[in-house]
Amino acid sequence: MAGGKKTEGGPDTRVELAPYNPLGTTLTRTDLTVARTLVRPNTNPTPTKLMVQAFAQNIRYTIDGSAPTPAFGFRLTATNDPTMITIGPDTLVQVIEEAATAELIYCWGQ
Repeated sequence: MAGGKKTEGGPDTRVELAPYNPLGTTLTRTDLTVARTLVRPNTNPTPTKLMVQAFAQNIRYTIDGSAPTPAFGFRLTATNDPTMITIGPDTLVQVIEEAATAELIYCWGQ
């Protein structure tokens, strides 16, 4: 992947990868037996993206204020690469583990 571009579907199809600039430190949550809200930091500039990755077990998340459950919500699979979530002014991210020992690594950014 040279020059920040990724070729998909053939030599003529190019997809620009979204830039990501972290704001603050990378954080870890392991207390995910119940739904937890990831609180956006009050920084300048305001974070507009959230980089997330699940380890050990899958994690479910919601972005609309509804509570995720081990069977409901978008799935972060523990074997996948990090996922970037775009954050709007009304986005409320909540997370919960699907099974015991899940670990969430996350970082707010732009």
